[in-house]
Amino acid sequence: MAKQAVIIYGPPGSGKGTQAELLAKLYGFIHFDTGRYVENILRAPGWKKSPVLRRERKLFDNGELMTPSFVLKIVAEATERIAKAGLNIVYSGSPRTLYEAFGENENGLIKVLEKNYGKKNIKIVKLNIGEGTTLKRNSQRLVCSLCGLPVLAKAKIKSCSFCDAPLRTRTLDKPEIIKKRLVEYKTRTYPIIAGLRKRGFKVIGSNGEPAPHLVYNSLIKALRFK
Repeated sequence: MAKQAVIIYGPPGSGKGTQAELLAKLYGFIHFDTGRYVENILRAPGWKKSPVLRRERKLFDNGELMTPSFVLKIVAEATERIAKAGLNIVYSGSPRTLYEAFGENENGLIKVLEKNYGKKNIKIVKLNIGEGTTLKRNSQRLVCSLCGLPVLAKAKIKSCSFCDAPLRTRTLDKPEIIKKRLVEYKTRTYPIIAGLRKRGFKVIGSNGEPAPHLVYNSLIKALRFK
C-alpha cells in the first residue's frame, strides 16, 4: 500500500481521536493529534516568556481556535518530517480553518500533503453525530492526568487502566466550552469540507454514533484498507 494520509473530521465528541488511534495501532499510522501537539507547546516550561504563546494559550483554554498562521506553521513543519520518514499520517480534526487547510495562495496543509503523499493517497473522512451526543460524550469524558489516554464515560473507573494515574476532566470539556467549540466547528472548520470537494477530494461520510469498534469496522471498509 502506498504511503497514506487520512484526515478525520467531525464535531467535538465524534470519536476522531479514537479512530485515529485505532488506525495508528492497527495500520501503522502516525496519529498527529494537533490539539495535543499544540497543547504540549503551550504548556512547555517558559511559555510565559513568549507573547505569542501567551496569546495562543488564552485562546486554547477558552475553547477558541488558535491563530491559523501559528498552527499552520508548526503543523506543516511536523508533517514534512513525518512524510520524509516514509510514514503514514492521520489527523483528528486538523486542519481546522480554511487558512490552515488552503493558506492564502494554496500553500496550506493540503498542498503540503499533496506534495508529500500524492492527491490520490489523501483520504477525507467526516464522522456525523448529533449535538446532544457531543454534549453528553464530552461533558462525561475523562482523561489520564499523566499519559493523557481517554476513558469512556461508561467505564466507571477512577484511575487510568494503563498507568493507574488519577483521571481528570479537560478544560476543553466543560459544558460552556463545548458549546463554543461546536460553534467554532460549524463556522470555521465545516466550510473546509466544501473546499475539499471543490478541489476534487471525495469526502467519506460515516455514522459516529455507534460504539467505536463498530465505527472503525465501517470506516476501514470505506477507506478500502482491507
